[in-house]
Amino acid sequence: MDPIALHLPTMADHLLAQAAESPQRRAAQRLDLDHRTLRMTAIGFAEGGALPDHRNPGEAVLQVVHGRVRLSDATRTIELEAGMIARIPDRVHRVDALEASVVVLTAISTHDREAPAGATG
Repeated sequence: MDPIALHLPTMADHLLAQAAESPQRRAAQRLDLDHRTLRMTAIGFAEGGALPDHRNPGEAVLQVVHGRVRLSDATRTIELEAGMIARIPDRVHRVDALEASVVVLTAISTHDREAPAGATG
C-alpha cells in the first residue's frame, strides 16, 4: 500500500545522518505520495553538500524543511531557510547547502506528457 503521510522530522534526521556519511555529502529518498502526477524527492545535505549544475525536467518547486540552502542560476541567487519555498527555474541551476539541510523537491511528472512516437525535439 502506498503511504498517505510521512513524518518529515524523522525522515530529515535519517537523511542528514546518511548525507554526513556520504562522499557526495548528500542523500535522497523518493516520496511516493502521488506517483502519477507529482515526483517528490527529499534530499539531505551535509554542510557544503550540493546538487551541481543541472536542469529540471519541467516545472518544480523546492521547499526547505531544515537548514539553509542557496538556489542559483545564471540570473539569480537566493538563499532559502527552513519554512521557505521557491520555484525552481526552467534552466540550468544548482543548490548549495550553507549548513546541514533537508529539502523537498516537487516536480510535475512528465510520465504522462511524453512526446508521441515519432516526434522529434
